[in-house]
Formats: sequence, C-alpha cells, structure tokens
Amino acid sequence: MRFAVFSDIHSNLEGLQTVLGEAERLGAEALLCCGDIVGYNADPNACVELVREKGVRCIQGNHERGLRELDEGIVPNMNPVAMEALHFTSETLNGDNRGWLLSLPEELAIDDSFYLFHGSPADTDEYIFDSFEAAYAFKSLAFEYDPPANLLCFIGHTHVCAAYVFAPENHRVGEKEVNNGDRFAVKPGAHYMFNAGSCGQYRGGLPAATLCIMDSEEMNVEFHFLQYDVAASQAKIIAAGLPPFLAQRLGMGQ
Repeated sequence: MRFAVFSDIHSNLEGLQTVLGEAERLGAEALLCCGDIVGYNADPNACVELVREKGVRCIQGNHERGLRELDEGIVPNMNPVAMEALHFTSETLNGDNRGWLLSLPEELAIDDSFYLFHGSPADTDEYIFDSFEAAYAFKSLAFEYDPPANLLCFIGHTHVCAAYVFAPENHRVGEKEVNNGDRFAVKPGAHYMFNAGSCGQYRGGLPAATLCIMDSEEMNVEFHFLQYDVAASQAKIIAAGLPPFLAQRLGMGQ
C-alpha cells in the first residue's frame, strides 16, 4: 500500500492543495497528517474542510492543543507571532471544524505498521533536530510502543525533512540528509524515524511544500519537495492582518 504522509499544514491552502494533488498523481491510497493543521496562515477553515473531505487521518499538533488551552484559559507556550496567529485561528474557525480538530488523537498507529507522532515518541512537544535528540526518541519508540509498528514512525513539528535510523546491534543513531526525490529503504531489524517536513511553512531553506510516500510493499520512503503558489499564500496572510513576518518567511523557507 502507498501512504502519503505530510505534516504542519498550518492553514496554508495552496501548499495543502499541491501536496494532495501530488499524492494523487503518485498513486497514494491513504493520506496521513502528523498534526498542526492550523496556525500561522490564513485559511484554517478551508484547510480543515479539505482534509476532512479527502479522508486524511490526522493527529493533533501543538497548535491544535493551543486551541484547547485557550478554551481552558491557559496561555500556550508559543512565541508572540505564533500566539497572534493562534488567536486569529481561534476567532476564524467555525464550531464544527474546531470540534473536529479538538477530537483528534495525539498519536496514531497505522495498520500495525508504523506510528504517527507530532514532535517525538517521547514527548509530543519535543523538537528533534539531530541524531543526539533522535536517540532519546528512539529509546521511547523501541521500549514504550508495541511491535511491529514501533520499527517505523513519522514525525513533524520542526518543519524540516529528516531521516534517522537506529541500529539495535550497535546502539547507534544515524542521520541522513534529505533532498527532493531521495528514497530510503526500510530494512528489517532497525528502527526508522522520518520527519515529513511541512506542506505549509517549510523551514529547510526552500519555499516548498513537502511530502513523503511510504510504500509498504517495497518498504521504502520517498521524499518530494514541491513548488506551490507561495505568492498567493503570502497575499492572504497580509490581507488577513496577520504579522507580515509570516508572509516573508514563506518566501525564505525559514
């Protein structure tokens, strides 16, 4: 089966539409999202409705949990720009879409084959930027989650694509650079963790929307970096009265 895995949509309709179109072109049979459907960009309702219409299986990210915290009178642990966007999202979402977001699980096992997490198997708010941080995540994945699904997981949260592998025989974690079109074999016995990046606010230095294709028959994961209408997304951010920095960073891939 071919799974399309993406993350961190962040209310970017143009990025989401591009990723979904490419997933269809590549023959994906199931669509999966590692959280943060909303935040930062100007189309929260449209993105939630499209995800629901397409039957995407989703988990919560920290921006969905931020909505819940606002409802509970808790100040989310976010920087001021993210908070301004979160308040915009909270005020813009309709009740049905908001309820659906708040009903999502924080993690998900897919067909006993692999897991979806937002930040890390160890902590949903944890950022994994390197092999040192990945080592702690692998420890949690290997010992706290059930096999065989714990041999492989997808994450997001950093907005940067990455590939990590843990070899139990020597207890070493390897990190591999990810570029457009790269394909990684998933071999028996090792544990793998792939960061799907972001289809709404990529921060790896490119104005791109990213997508992973997991082939459970061939047992490989392929990364795709896609061009989308960044200018349209930027114009919507400005028109909505969101911080201009959010539009600028889309163009910089930061």
